[in-house]
Amino acid sequence: MWTNKFFFLLTVACMVVFGTAQTLPSIPDPADCLSSLELIPNCISEIFGSIISGQIGTIGHSCCHAFLGLNADCVTQTFAFAPLFPPTLRVHCSKQS
Repeated sequence: MWTNKFFFLLTVACMVVFGTAQTLPSIPDPADCLSSLELIPNCISEIFGSIISGQIGTIGHSCCHAFLGLNADCVTQTFAFAPLFPPTLRVHCSKQS
């Protein structure tokens, strides 16, 4: 008798847990994130060139505008190798706008 109650309660508990579970957010594809930057001529080369050189002053106004329009998750995912660069570029681009 107690085993029937146990399995019944176990089934109800599983239904509650799985019924209230949330799906994980999707991870953005870096290629999709960069697609808006690809529309601006030389924008991607300006950004990656500034990462390599450490100089952000060479990034143009239209490229900055496109960068500021990127989703924060995309920026984190795309520039995971240089985590300090996106905030620095945001400050620089915010001053240009």
